[in-house]
Amino acid sequence: MIELRQDEPGFVTIDFSNEPTFNPASDGLELTTGLFVTDTTPTSLVVEDAGQLGPVVSYISKCFKSLGYEVKLDAKLEEWFHLFQNERELVERIRAGTVPEVVLKDSSAYGIVRALLDHQVKGLKHGLRVQHAANFSVPGSGKTTTALSLFAVLKSEGVVNRILLIGPASSFVPWQDEFRQTFGRDANTVRLIGNSVRRAEMLETLDSVDLLLCTYQTAYRERQNLARALRREKYLLVLDESHYIKNIELGPWASTAQELAPYATRRMILTGTPMPHSPRDLWSQFTFLWPSEALLKDRAHFDQRASTSNVISELKPELASFFVRTKKSDLKLPKLEMKFTRITEAEIPDRQKLVIRLLELKTLQQARDLGLGTTDVGTLRRWRRARTIRLLQASSNPALLASSVSELGETGAELDSEPTLTKLLRDYPEAEIPAKIKWTVGTVRRLVADGRKVVVWATHVKNLMLLRDLLAEFDPLLAYGGVPAYEEDTDPDFESREKNIREFKTRGDKPLLLANPGACSESISLHTVCQDAIYLERTFNCGQFLQSMDRINRVGMPPNSHATYHIPLISCAIEHVLDTRLAERQRVLYELLDDDMPVLGYEEGSLLLESEEDLDTIFHQVLEQIAKQVSDKGNARDSRSNRARR
Repeated sequence: MIELRQDEPGFVTIDFSNEPTFNPASDGLELTTGLFVTDTTPTSLVVEDAGQLGPVVSYISKCFKSLGYEVKLDAKLEEWFHLFQNERELVERIRAGTVPEVVLKDSSAYGIVRALLDHQVKGLKHGLRVQHAANFSVPGSGKTTTALSLFAVLKSEGVVNRILLIGPASSFVPWQDEFRQTFGRDANTVRLIGNSVRRAEMLETLDSVDLLLCTYQTAYRERQNLARALRREKYLLVLDESHYIKNIELGPWASTAQELAPYATRRMILTGTPMPHSPRDLWSQFTFLWPSEALLKDRAHFDQRASTSNVISELKPELASFFVRTKKSDLKLPKLEMKFTRITEAEIPDRQKLVIRLLELKTLQQARDLGLGTTDVGTLRRWRRARTIRLLQASSNPALLASSVSELGETGAELDSEPTLTKLLRDYPEAEIPAKIKWTVGTVRRLVADGRKVVVWATHVKNLMLLRDLLAEFDPLLAYGGVPAYEEDTDPDFESREKNIREFKTRGDKPLLLANPGACSESISLHTVCQDAIYLERTFNCGQFLQSMDRINRVGMPPNSHATYHIPLISCAIEHVLDTRLAERQRVLYELLDDDMPVLGYEEGSLLLESEEDLDTIFHQVLEQIAKQVSDKGNARDSRSNRARR
């Protein structure tokens, strides 16, 4: 008799102490070839299950039975294996449409005090019917409220008794806020933060906890302790912004989710963009929901399938019953307003105008020189990336050119030691205020004077600091990567993004939030107090731009209000290409987001681009625009000269 048991989460012990004839070297060859063995004793083997407990146990059992050995699972493994088999049966029933719709009582019977919208009720019923739910509704549709309502119903039925939420740190406060609004009381919450000793202590004292909040990074570090906690109690395990685990190759966050999945009583994933890059992004998310692999089969099989041209048309009907999606058009939000202000060439300060023109001309000349040379592709691409950043910096604030492009996490050459540029930049901050900075300051003052709260989005931290100084009369609040994400300190003066966002939303004397889209373009909601956003600068990452827009354009806005976006543009090549490209990309993404299952979505990657493949096209467009401007100016000079001669 070969016994299988799970002494530690993530590992299966194969005990052959009662089979003296079993020889691991010969009989176990197929077994050890197909699995990763982590420990060996004279009477046992320990293998890693890699988050695929069901398939691993099935494989082990098949190997031993083919050799004529009887296999026995210990009580815990037997119980889980039955769940594994039941999951496969449930998947088939959902596919066949034989799982009945759930009849709900009045929401107050579950302790829900807020009125649920129709699409939220639809999501709730779907989650109850399929048991392990995927909600791909667009940002701002109330996915958190749907998840909390699902928890309320399951708790009332004794299915689960608490939630483990794994998501970005910025999701913690929204979950606590939504809990309060959904149930009319504060959640008994534990945030899994601090050092490893403190986190371990927290996981041992979870009595009466409603919400256990954890980041993806911490979940990876505490995966074994979290697995033990999931085994002790009945949890609804929710992955917020589940595209964080999209890696089909099972990086650390994706593999952690797969390891934890089997121990949760119910599972749920929430994201508005399940496929940031391609259909491959779906596998790890759906396999977290269905660890038996009954839905999308094994990774190698799906990876091969995802490369076929018709995979989307095939997947839509196959997956339609397993996810719910509220589209942008379903929300019936007030029509948003995009206010573009074109700053004329005459309004651009002299130095900034000269810096931009010199940088454009130098870029055009260097591009021609590099194109004729033998520069390798990697070096050329790095130069293009660095030069694109420089052009964007000059358009918002030439003082940024004195810093390194590494501030944006990019590599590339430092600013060229061109004498004229160097002289212009030497004392630039004292010489003038850049055009878009000046416009932003004036617009903020006007909006605040009208009683509005305002969020200003800027990519560069130095621009945030400059705005903080120029708008000091409003005592601006800051939200960027250099400010800690959440409160870990009892010191009332401890600054965090969480505290600053809370004060912006609750204090009447705090009308201005200066924010970086890389730090808080997702998971925060400002729409109840703020309907005006200013974009001092944008990049070519349209997804991040749209994410930030959704912070103030969401379900639950005050009556008779609408989101307004104030965007300054100046006359230069990079701004022309940026505005044109973002407008087109925005149109395409909104079309996809109104589809039942978008192929593409937002990507949390580079601050500059959504994908490296965009760079060549963008840079070529920039060069064309610079050349056109040079030609137009030359024609204008010739025309003036001809008129003068006449």
